[in-house]
Amino acid sequence: MKILKKIILPVFIGIVSGIFFAGAVLGSRIYLDGKIPRGTIVSGVNIGFLTKEEAIKELLEEEEGFLKKEIEVSLKEETSISTMKDLGVEFLTKETIEEIKLIESKNSIFPNFSTKGEVKDLIVKVDSVKLLEELDEKLKIKKFYPKSAIFEVDDKKNLIVKDGEAGYVVKEEKLIKEITRSTKILKPIDLRIEISPAPPEKNKEDVEKERPEMIKKLSNTITLEDPIYRDNWYVKPLKRIDWVGFKWEEGKIMVTVKKEKLNEFLDAEVSKWLDVKPDEVNIHTNEKGEVLMEGVGKDGVKIQRDLLLADFEKAINEEKSEISIPVEKIAPKITVSEDLQKLGIKERLSVGHTSYYGSPVNRKHNIKTGAEKFNGKLIKPEETFSFNKNLGRVDGSTGYRKELVIKPEGTIPEFGGGICQVSTTMYRAILFAGVQVVERNEHSYAVSYYSQVLGHGLDATIYLGGADLKFLNDTGNAILVQTFVDKDNELYFIFYGTSDGRSVEMKGPEISGYKYPGETVYEKTQDLQKGQTKQVEKAHTGFNVLWKRIITLKDGEKKEEQISTHYRAVPNKILVGDAENSKDPSIVD
Repeated sequence: MKILKKIILPVFIGIVSGIFFAGAVLGSRIYLDGKIPRGTIVSGVNIGFLTKEEAIKELLEEEEGFLKKEIEVSLKEETSISTMKDLGVEFLTKETIEEIKLIESKNSIFPNFSTKGEVKDLIVKVDSVKLLEELDEKLKIKKFYPKSAIFEVDDKKNLIVKDGEAGYVVKEEKLIKEITRSTKILKPIDLRIEISPAPPEKNKEDVEKERPEMIKKLSNTITLEDPIYRDNWYVKPLKRIDWVGFKWEEGKIMVTVKKEKLNEFLDAEVSKWLDVKPDEVNIHTNEKGEVLMEGVGKDGVKIQRDLLLADFEKAINEEKSEISIPVEKIAPKITVSEDLQKLGIKERLSVGHTSYYGSPVNRKHNIKTGAEKFNGKLIKPEETFSFNKNLGRVDGSTGYRKELVIKPEGTIPEFGGGICQVSTTMYRAILFAGVQVVERNEHSYAVSYYSQVLGHGLDATIYLGGADLKFLNDTGNAILVQTFVDKDNELYFIFYGTSDGRSVEMKGPEISGYKYPGETVYEKTQDLQKGQTKQVEKAHTGFNVLWKRIITLKDGEKKEEQISTHYRAVPNKILVGDAENSKDPSIVD
């Protein structure tokens, strides 16, 4: 029995020890697999036995301190303070770790604890553009750079070539080596910038070769498009040569525009037409329950001069023929009394705007008289509004004068001539409010007054007893109408109400199908004496216009409508007295 115990006990201990040893070996293999070998040093940081993720985290902490630490940078007698981050240093930490060979112990019987890791530096990248920008900001290094020859304008407004000047350039490669050297130990060092002499990249002869191309650019007439009235301005840089300057950019001579010169032009020619302060409006009711509006809810407009400057320079350099003057709209302050707010009059819904510069006195009078009929009108929810019904009687007794009206027999004087300017302006307020148009009729031919704002295709003709303008107030609340005339040449319709979240985008005009008027038509009449003539119609070109109105509802649903307008071609029409048709009639009226 004693002999058996002596045999079994050592065997048992051996088995247990073997199991323990095997477990330890297995555990070590599992623990070490995929780890970084011991003794691995990256830029002075020991990352042995860490996972990739752990090593990256460890290095990032060291790098952050390195990048933020302030250092002194000097050039000649000038010094400044920067950080390695400001100088464009960036560590490629993940890429560095990817280059390290990891421990693979799953397929080994015994883990190799003696495997020693490598010593290496972090991979680093220096953004040379950012580096030089920082040096220029802090030490003004560009003042040392050589200056290439370039065009300039002399005091007599002649385009001449200024010769280049020698200078100095930063020894960039050496500087980057110094920066990279400090990353090896993750300890920032102060830097002294070295420069070396350098000739100008381009001389006078090089620039003279560019003169024909530069003259071509400067001779290009650029249209500055009026975004509101379509009354454009035209600028040829060569005729305003004192506006321009020149600079080198990516190996090319670029034209620049002097901000003060452009502003002088805008102040003198453009601002009086486009820059407008916003108006404030106070809407309330009086003791009789009548709606009173003090002021108008008209947007202010401001030219975005910096954007225009950039667009204008781009147009010169790219030889573009036109740019739109960028403007910013400034919303007015609107105050509404509580009783009107209960009806849903809370905010501005839309603005309709037309201009009629060049209209005769009687036409202007009729427009103002007709517009006043709609000022203060309240349109109930779900009401179908009729322009004609609310316009009322149009004759001398209601304050109208005779002016030209388009009729089948020609364009002839009649009471209320010009009222269609009023209906056209309301039509635009209807469109921009996003409400449903029930009836709209275009004019038989294109009238220039209606195209001064937004162009052709958004007019609405009316005639009592005939063509009408109607819309459905489908906003769910009342709509209040405000009308006013500005500068005796601008008409506005403003709708106030409560927005249900819908928005409107107008796209157009797309013009097609031009048709020319043809020969003058002479027509006999007994109303004129023999030899007398009277022109009753002027020639108008025919064409088609397409607009699109895109209404986006609160839930994002979009509804697209097409507004198609056909203007017919109309020849000159002349009435000839008696029964003879004169070949060279003398126009007396």
